[in-house]
Amino acid sequence: MILLGLALLVLVLPFGLFLLGGGGDGEAFSAMLRGFLIVAAVIGVLGLAALTFGIVAVNSSRRGAAQ
Repeated sequence: MILLGLALLVLVLPFGLFLLGGGGDGEAFSAMLRGFLIVAAVIGVLGLAALTFGIVAVNSSRRGAAQ
């Protein structure tokens, strides 16, 4: 869950900085944003993979203990 929150922060951060900086060149912002989107997507996928692995590991350990 923390990694998913971090991915959301990385995704929203450039927009906040752009607005706090008073806007400016949208074309340059778009080029910079692509890098942030890639990083946010990678972090989000890793977070979902870790969450899924954790859920599967907990369920399989509980099933093993029940038998």
